[in-house]
Amino acid sequence: MGRLVAKLLVLGLLSLITTTCRPVLSAAPPRAHDLRRALEQAMRGRLLADGAGAAVPFHWSRELYNVVDFAVGTPPQNASAFLDLGGEAVWTQCSQCKRCFKQDLPVFVPNASSTFRPEPCGTDVCKSIPASKCSSSNVCTYEGTAELDKHTVGIVGTDTFAIGTATASLGFGCVVASDIDTMGGPSGFIGLGRMPWSLAAQMKLTKFSYCLAPHDAGKNSRLFLGASAKLAGGNSTTVPFVRTTPGDTLCQYYPVQLEGIKAGDAAIALPPGSSTVMVQTFAPMSFLVDSAYQDLKKAVTKAVGAAPTSTPVEPFDLCFPKAGVSSSAPSIVFTFHGAAALTVEQSRYLIEADKDTLCLAILSTSWLNSTALDKTNILGSLQQVNIHFLFDLDKETVSFQPADCSSLS
Repeated sequence: MGRLVAKLLVLGLLSLITTTCRPVLSAAPPRAHDLRRALEQAMRGRLLADGAGAAVPFHWSRELYNVVDFAVGTPPQNASAFLDLGGEAVWTQCSQCKRCFKQDLPVFVPNASSTFRPEPCGTDVCKSIPASKCSSSNVCTYEGTAELDKHTVGIVGTDTFAIGTATASLGFGCVVASDIDTMGGPSGFIGLGRMPWSLAAQMKLTKFSYCLAPHDAGKNSRLFLGASAKLAGGNSTTVPFVRTTPGDTLCQYYPVQLEGIKAGDAAIALPPGSSTVMVQTFAPMSFLVDSAYQDLKKAVTKAVGAAPTSTPVEPFDLCFPKAGVSSSAPSIVFTFHGAAALTVEQSRYLIEADKDTLCLAILSTSWLNSTALDKTNILGSLQQVNIHFLFDLDKETVSFQPADCSSLS
């Protein structure tokens, strides 16, 4: 964890401020399933439906982001991208890029793929994309804000994608210019959000699930699409999504209602109007509204039994000498609507920032310096380890249960 993490984290989360969810092919305010149905009609016959389902391995980057490897085109060209639960699109850099950030793999070359097709202007797909434009050569382009709250310009194209065991023809952003400085290796984003250009919408998924393996286990995490997305029987709990409307900053995400937090015996109060929590795979750390965070910080400091270090490791706010941390520090329990409880063990909220220091992987929303997010809590990926989450897009619910994510296949 370091400067790259802090920079990407802030930029990624601040992208919420500029996101606008809008109706697709309709003037009426859409529900999530309406958006999927509209895109299904616009791209009928070109996409993979649920079918037998698919499994997609992904892994932690060294900066603790979730990265998925995939291939684009015919013959396939390798690429990698951040997996973003709330992301609105699929995009990667292309060879026409004039102003691009460095990536680990070669950029995608559209002319080398026999299945690449630039999307014509005026199609329903082109119209469904925020900030789409029409070039002089009748090719749909877009210009807008990406997941990193940075400017990107791209060609809207379709091509064959191979992601894990899934194969589909997808519309995607073929980025030709951006002012993103670095992404630490990956070439783009794969979004799973409630938007018509996301992977979930384009593959017409009615459900998907994911399970995050520990970041230090050296094992892949798993994303399950369609019929492969299911939990083991018995001990799962289910929470409905918080209803959103077009224009709401959370409308592309899967927000749920947080009713309480406990750190051992200490109850952490949530101020009025601050009960929404956004589940995220892009943000490694969790964020709590400031007053709740300050109470949690006091409770954790008391439970750990060691004096905090005078200078926390960037980007953390509270760190302890590893040798002084009590092994009996309590779990943190998040209770959601309907008394659904998610338990975060000590190893998932106190992480090793260096060989001698453990830090609290939860921060205050004030750290983001954003009025758009000061009343929204964020459940980061580090606190989701070994929990299997199932998102039912028709029922508009998320279910979860403890799991050994390293062993799922």
